[in-house]
Amino acid sequence: MKLLLVKIKIFIIFFILTISAYSNEKIVYVDMNSLINNSKAGTSINNQMKKILDKNNSEYQSLEKKLLQEEKDLLNKKNVLDPDKYKKEVNTFKNKVNKLKIERNKEIENIQKRNVKAKNELVKIVTEVLAKYSAENEIQLVLNKESIILGKKTIDITSEILTLLDKEIKKIKF
Repeated sequence: MKLLLVKIKIFIIFFILTISAYSNEKIVYVDMNSLINNSKAGTSINNQMKKILDKNNSEYQSLEKKLLQEEKDLLNKKNVLDPDKYKKEVNTFKNKVNKLKIERNKEIENIQKRNVKAKNELVKIVTEVLAKYSAENEIQLVLNKESIILGKKTIDITSEILTLLDKEIKKIKF
């Protein structure tokens, strides 16, 4: 089975190479990850996310310190309090900790959703810039660098698109 897949892949590669060898079509490739992460807008998204995560982490660290102190106080009361009352306080404390964990997970999930939304907006803008560039330069096909095994550096247009993208948009609100 694996041998069959390898043969099919080799056939496809040779087929594609022979087609492009005789073709007069202009084909280029671009590194989408580089555009998204290294553009001014992408860097802006990453910085905004980092600030929000840092703020979120510092808030939760202070809450955790308070909870640790509360736990110590509760342990100190263990011998003084009635066993039933102590159990109630322990259950209340556990509920508070669980509520904090759930709240934190929701906040992290919300931040991740906002990050995905902002990056999808950036991808849409990159696609528009690529479409405009390919129309102006009569490019027939633009491929993502990740899907290319081997290609000449001369057909890599990542830096040109990055320059155009930085002119188009500098910041995306996170």
